[in-house]
Parts: sequence; structure tokens; C-alpha cells
Amino acid sequence: MAKGHFLFGFLLGGAAAFAATRLLAPESSDELRDNLARKVNQFRDKAADYADFADETTDEFADIAGDTFNDLGETATSAAGEVKSAAEEAKDSAADLKDDESNDYADINLEGQSAFAEAKNADVTSEAASATSEALTSDETTEK
Repeated sequence: MAKGHFLFGFLLGGAAAFAATRLLAPESSDELRDNLARKVNQFRDKAADYADFADETTDEFADIAGDTFNDLGETATSAAGEVKSAAEEAKDSAADLKDDESNDYADINLEGQSAFAEAKNADVTSEAASATSEALTSDETTEK
């Protein structure tokens, strides 16, 4: 008998809940289904809009990143070219400086040789003059 009472109470409680829902619900079940379908469609539309917005934003970001990458690549290429030309100029300057220094050393060597020759000639000339003046002085002393 306990099972019969339980089943009766269960059916009576379900009927009471159904009646309360029908009486207290502001909409009929058809209206409720229509509203629910409309809400689901609005949600799908918003989700599609957000997906489109995300795709557009991703495409814009990819374009901006690509442009920035290309600009950085061009800047790096031009900087590398400038560094390469500066290095070549420095190399040429160093070679010119080396050539100038070796020419300077040759000039210094030649100037030193000519100065030595002049000094040697001056010594010979001064020795000859000394010898001549000594000879003259000795001639004068012998004549007296």
C-alpha cells in the first residue's frame, strides 16, 4: 500500500506543479518557445558578429605586423649597407694612411741622407777652409 500512496502523491504533486506553472506563467508554451528561439537566434547572430570581428581584427593585425616586419627588414638592410660602406671607407682610409706613412718614411729617409751629405760636405768644406787658413797662417809665420 505504501507504493500506491507514493505514486498517487507523485501524480498529484506533478499535476499541481503543472497547474501552477500554467496559471503563473505570463506566456503560453508557444510564446515561450518563440521567445526562446528568438533568443537563441540573437545569440547566434552575436556570436557570428564576434567571430567576424575577430577575423577582421586578426587580418588587420597580420597586415600591420607584415608591414612592420617589412619596414624593419628594409631598415636592417639599409643599415647593413651603410655599415658595409663605412667599413670599406675605413679600409680605404687605412690603406691610404699606410701608403702615406710609408711615403713619409721614405721622405724622412731621403731627407736624412741629404742632410747627412750636406753635413759631410760642410765638414769637408770647413776642413778645407781650416787647412787653407792654417796654411796661410803658417805661410805668414814663415815669412816673418
